[in-house]
Amino acid sequence: MCLLCLLVACRNQPSPEVTVAHEVLPQPPRVGQVEIRLRVTDASRKPLTGAGIKLEGNMSHAGMSPVFADTIEVAPGEYRANMELSMAGDWVILVHLSLSGGTKLERQFEIEGVAPA
Repeated sequence: MCLLCLLVACRNQPSPEVTVAHEVLPQPPRVGQVEIRLRVTDASRKPLTGAGIKLEGNMSHAGMSPVFADTIEVAPGEYRANMELSMAGDWVILVHLSLSGGTKLERQFEIEGVAPA
């Protein structure tokens, strides 16, 4: 199931409207490696190509080290990454985007209920 996350940047900082839709496989997610698929579009719903995207995964509670993953663009505006979720529970994934014009943005989504392996 693809979940859509449209997040608005801090009101004090103008930001291009960027939509990041995500899908996490397998479903339901389990501890271990998951594939994260992103579809990134601009305000007119055109695919955003050539972005550099890094993912940062954090547990929803304090005390765990973050995990990181780089994405690759597999089609215009479609990006993939493999991420190792090291513990069961709820995760917050930060999407660090570097757009082709040099603009840097952050978006986030949650992966809830990661089950034990």
